[in-house]
Amino acid sequence: MEKNIIIVGAGIAGLSAGCYACINGFETSIFEKHSIPGGLCTAWKRKGYTWDISMHLVTNSRKGPFHPMWEELGVTNVPFHYHQQHMRIEGRDKTLTIGTSKDKLQNAMMAISRAEKKRIRQFLNLIFGKSMMDIMSLKPPELFRLSDTVEMFAKLLPHIGLMIRYSKSTIQDFAREFKDPFLQNVVRFFIDSPGWPMLRFPTMAMSGLLQSSMIDAGVPVGGSHRVIRGIAERFEKLGGKINYDSPVKELIIEQNTARGIRLEDGTEYHGDKVIWGGDGHHLIFDLLKGAYINEQIRKMYETWTPVLPLVQVMIGVNRDMSGEPHRILIEMERPLSIANEEHRWLCLIHHCFDPSAAPSGKSAVEVWFATDFDYWQSLSKDPQKYKDEKNRIAKLTIAELDKRWPGFASQVEVVDVPTPVTYARFTGNWRGSPDGWYVTPENMSNSGMLRTLPGLSGLYMIGQWTAPFTGTVMAALSGRQAIQMICNQEGKEFKSC
Repeated sequence: MEKNIIIVGAGIAGLSAGCYACINGFETSIFEKHSIPGGLCTAWKRKGYTWDISMHLVTNSRKGPFHPMWEELGVTNVPFHYHQQHMRIEGRDKTLTIGTSKDKLQNAMMAISRAEKKRIRQFLNLIFGKSMMDIMSLKPPELFRLSDTVEMFAKLLPHIGLMIRYSKSTIQDFAREFKDPFLQNVVRFFIDSPGWPMLRFPTMAMSGLLQSSMIDAGVPVGGSHRVIRGIAERFEKLGGKINYDSPVKELIIEQNTARGIRLEDGTEYHGDKVIWGGDGHHLIFDLLKGAYINEQIRKMYETWTPVLPLVQVMIGVNRDMSGEPHRILIEMERPLSIANEEHRWLCLIHHCFDPSAAPSGKSAVEVWFATDFDYWQSLSKDPQKYKDEKNRIAKLTIAELDKRWPGFASQVEVVDVPTPVTYARFTGNWRGSPDGWYVTPENMSNSGMLRTLPGLSGLYMIGQWTAPFTGTVMAALSGRQAIQMICNQEGKEFKSC
């Protein structure tokens, strides 16, 4: 009989693992706490508008080292839109649009500060340079042979100079070397964006980022739901089974080996392997009570910084925003106070490039603010205060947008305001974080994905809490690689399609 694999979580990591498990002949079942697949890779509708909190870009959707994986999972069957503009930054007295033309961007930046010509060229050579993504491999490093190591080293060679120069530097350090305050913001906001900050982001990780994040990365038309539903259907056609509304209460462990799961209703399911695609903190410290950790795991959870949670103002507006860049940063006249922190910049995203996002001639708009989890968790204990604060933020945000686009406020048809508490309730992610840990110079070259726990066999971990800043691409890869590891352990040749 083929061996049985139990997967907890029907996010993109769990669905990826499920598809490859079925392809390789394992009897596979997924258990999902929600009534739909996706986890953090999700979207929702209100009165004809769709707001998507995940797949704003799919790395390597056009080409690159991850492209074969997207083909194997059927993601490339979805049509993609490719932005020509990364964002527009609107300061109080200066504006700059970052697009795919290196020459146009250089001329625009030099028009702001020609005296910083050398520094501008360094920045452009960095973001338009050879992509760091090119060194990635679909194969787990643990299974590398000598030929794989030689190939990896050859890919790494063109980046050696950058690694030596920038190994301990952050993009924030790089930005501070500009003298013009607006250009400082332009460089920092390229990745450390208001609403989606990347604290202490490694400078060398910027190498080729515009190439990999725009030119070779598209947005799936139909959004996260279309992609996730496609992978879920693929998994079921391959013979897998998804059990929805099935929250896991505990792992069944016998002699330090994971043997199965017990649901909240008491039902037990046993398997030869258990793959955990849910929240890592909940697994390690709540379910397992910290019994299977080492110094590396302790360091990850005590010293690495979780990506800041978000409060988002989702707006359905009877206004065509298709003539605007899909992402706009606006410096406000007066700071907006949220969770005892002042926000000077407003970060707006619209989905007009996707006809399924809103009725014709209308727009699904999102405004993001990074925020504090403890504040919102405490506030949510008083439902009326929680509701009032969400309404206050929405009202002030819409007022700011009305200043930028007169008449905007009167055209608003629907508003929804998810907070970090919303994220925690629907996904269980630790501290409401939307994306695991930040990547920093200290953890960028960490020893690899956290796939297993010391002293506990039969359990594999996948998803956002296995490495710094995983996102959808690395989450999907972690699922694929978990099955590669299991196949190797079982003496089976891994099949990808």
